[in-house]
Amino acid sequence: MADVRLFIAWERRTRWWALVFAGLTVVASALVAIALIETGRPVATTWGLTLVPAFGVYVWRTRKIRRRHAILREPFPAEWEAVLQREVIFFRVLDPIEQQQFRCQLQVFLGEKQITGIRVKLDTTTRVLAGASAIIPIFGFPDWEWNEINEVLVYPNRFDSDFRFGDAKGQDILGMVGTGNLSRLMILSKPDLINGFRNASDKRNVGVHEFAHLVDKSDGIIDGVPGVGLDRQAVGPWLDLVRRKMVEIEEGKSDINRYALTNQAEFFAVTAEYFFERPGIMQRKHPQLYEVLERVFNQDLRARGSALRRELKQGRPKFGRNSPCPCGSGQKFKKCCLQ
Repeated sequence: MADVRLFIAWERRTRWWALVFAGLTVVASALVAIALIETGRPVATTWGLTLVPAFGVYVWRTRKIRRRHAILREPFPAEWEAVLQREVIFFRVLDPIEQQQFRCQLQVFLGEKQITGIRVKLDTTTRVLAGASAIIPIFGFPDWEWNEINEVLVYPNRFDSDFRFGDAKGQDILGMVGTGNLSRLMILSKPDLINGFRNASDKRNVGVHEFAHLVDKSDGIIDGVPGVGLDRQAVGPWLDLVRRKMVEIEEGKSDINRYALTNQAEFFAVTAEYFFERPGIMQRKHPQLYEVLERVFNQDLRARGSALRRELKQGRPKFGRNSPCPCGSGQKFKKCCLQ
């Protein structure tokens, strides 16, 4: 892929800590070497061997850097590009440099995290939309690390609090961030994940919603007070704003989804969906809320406002079987990514 400077701070931190642990290993090895030399072992050989464990520690602790570089050297899959062009308005309104950044971040996420279908076919569209859901909320942070999640489980439909799915009553959960033994898992309903992108004007997107919860969890707890974008002085005013907005929802004076009344954490995730799907409307109707979320997500969506309105007006791109494939291969859609 084209060179996009991402993950620089992360790589520096990783190499720094690798050097620290390698240095500690050298110290420990040196103490052992001194003891061995006192027993009559050859000095040169013994001191030389002290470097071997340290080298091994450095190589092991920097393995993720090499793996990530290998992921980014791979060409971006044409079928992924087709899904982004067809399904993800957020991606389509980015400029070319931003689109390349999005591709890189998506490639790393899907290369490092597991997307697993549970009794459902896991197709390319589902995998890419799960990954896009992760990239949209953190697109303003080029060095973001999704340390809070290892795997996304995709269910065939909605489920209940015991993770059962089917046609029984009470199976109305669209998505969930795991807790306890499931703390590094996320569960998403496949049809709701896809519909969240295909209906891009309803201020709802379950994938973005659940990953917004993980942005909230960046300080260790999902409580509606994210660990980014809000300093200590801003937390009080934010909570006051949340309470005022909840009152407006309760009184029927707001267009924010009533699910936001569940608690402060759900309020944050629900308004994140609104922020990314209809930023212009949020800025007009809820300017103070928009301003805070703009800081939290480090994204100025106003710059893309006209392009977003144009895309929403045009609707989801339609590609006939004989149309040029949206991945840019030059082949007909039926001969390329439709297969």
